[in-house]
Amino acid sequence: MWAGDSPFTVLLDPLIQDSGEFRRWWQAHAVRVTASGRKSVHHPKKGELQVEHTSVQANDDPALKLVIYTPV
Repeated sequence: MWAGDSPFTVLLDPLIQDSGEFRRWWQAHAVRVTASGRKSVHHPKKGELQVEHTSVQANDDPALKLVIYTPV
């Protein structure tokens, strides 16, 4: 689901109309794309893990993205 898609708008519009707090938050949000970095993930057997992640997006289909996680 993408921000311009109809299902997304169906979810978003009532929040914007009914909540002044959400409306202010939504107008102020800054979306940034992070293609790589570090994060902490919870593994059900290993517990908390620190990983580096890198993502790549297919040129032919922006809906396809591959994310690679490498333990630090």
